[in-house]
Amino acid sequence: MRVRFTRRAKRDISEIYDWLADRNPLAARQVEDFILKASLGLAEFPMMGVPTDLVQVRRLPLVRYPYTIFYRVDDTSGFVDILRVVHGSRIRQVGSVPGESE
Repeated sequence: MRVRFTRRAKRDISEIYDWLADRNPLAARQVEDFILKASLGLAEFPMMGVPTDLVQVRRLPLVRYPYTIFYRVDDTSGFVDILRVVHGSRIRQVGSVPGESE
């Protein structure tokens, strides 16, 4: 499978990086790299995440940092779409994608 990022997911990653970079540029780069590697790893292991209440949508909580990747697996197209990357404190319902209408 191939991985692609929605505009919202790209914005999430950028906002995470910017917030951290103001405090610690090295940490910002490390967190961004970890998020990207975890996301790209879904190409090989797309079912690694936990199912949500939404069809074909899964979530992957990151072990090292307090973020969760929400993504959709589309077997028909062969893509894993990264939908959102969200800080754990912003997740109210684990069965849905935060701010999905954004």
